[in-house]
Amino acid sequence: MDQLVGRVAVVTGAASGIGLAIAEALCSGGTRVMLTDLDGDAAAVVAERLVQSGGSAESMPLDVRDPEAVEEVGRRVVGRFGSLHIAVNNAGIVNRGYSWELALDEWHRVLDVDLWGVVHGVRAFVPRILDSGQEGHVVNVASMAAVLPHDRLGPYTVAKHGVLGLSDVLRAEMEAIGAPVGVSVVMPGMIRTAMNPIGTVEPAQVAANVLDAIRRGRPYVFTDDHSTDQVQARLQQILAARAEVLPP
Repeated sequence: MDQLVGRVAVVTGAASGIGLAIAEALCSGGTRVMLTDLDGDAAAVVAERLVQSGGSAESMPLDVRDPEAVEEVGRRVVGRFGSLHIAVNNAGIVNRGYSWELALDEWHRVLDVDLWGVVHGVRAFVPRILDSGQEGHVVNVASMAAVLPHDRLGPYTVAKHGVLGLSDVLRAEMEAIGAPVGVSVVMPGMIRTAMNPIGTVEPAQVAANVLDAIRRGRPYVFTDDHSTDQVQARLQQILAARAEVLPP
């Protein structure tokens, strides 16, 4: 999708951090954007600022854990803008603790947002992208935790591995039905956000990579060079294990 001007996008978790940077970049590129966030007031402030800067943006409060609420966003976007071309499933949270010590509520809290929120986005937004009959793109924001597990981040790691797998499946499905819809999974590293204030990379760098991925159809989007050696080592371990299969 090399033309973003006049396209319609929805971004979840758009009031701050990576979601905000992606919404700003899309809007600056001429895309009409529906910003959604659990903090609806903050999303409204951002949308107003983008409009004042000459962009086309609106906002809605959204809890991505609620499938009907996500479905309503899909209906509202098409009702307001006429179609939908780009979906950015970005909303996410994190917690810490040993996997066997975290309460089940803590597991559900992260998985319900970081994995089920993306599932709800796929179910609500992809049919509407297909209905447009035009080129489209789905962006699922994962993390380096999708390819490099970290201790005491069990729910987050499980969720982000799931987002990677879901993105690969969705891409294969789009290819199987011949749909002109790309799918990118984004794996940021140490990004400076409220979730990670010690990050060293600004969200704008993630947004630049996302827009490039939409334009060029990049399936896997690494936004920085963090943990390159560790990811390579893990991949090599997995590949090497194939040689250790015992004969029947």
